Amino acid sequence: MQDGYDQTLSGLLRKRAELAGQVEAHRIAWEDAGSALTAIDAAILVFDPGIRPSELPASRSAPSALSGATPIQRRLLDLMRRGGGSLRTLEAAKEIMVERGIDPRNRVAATTIRKAVGDAFGRLRKAGHVTGAKYGSGSELEWQLTG
Repeated sequence: MQDGYDQTLSGLLRKRAELAGQVEAHRIAWEDAGSALTAIDAAILVFDPGIRPSELPASRSAPSALSGATPIQRRLLDLMRRGGGSLRTLEAAKEIMVERGIDPRNRVAATTIRKAVGDAFGRLRKAGHVTGAKYGSGSELEWQLTG
């Protein structure tokens, strides 16, 4: 592998790992939604044991990500509210990785989650929910709840 192919292959491997991490995150979200749906169906049967599946409400389209906060944004806001109103980007990324059962030593997954957290904080800042200020001598930001 000569003539620049090493860099191309390295980039492709990195991109594949990033996408695999996203697929895994979506799979987990899919399973969580399925479990919640099963629990709700069971609760409906407690209140009305005679209900038929055809009588259950039809599915609605999921709300657009632009119309409200994403699950990561909601989790970040929750972490900030419970933690006194401030949170650093890397702390948040580590917390989300632990919650999702992702090994923090996995550099590709850590980078993917860190970027997702940074993007979520950026969207929260744009919506006016948080403000960010440089933390320490690096490029990490510390985020504060507004209002």
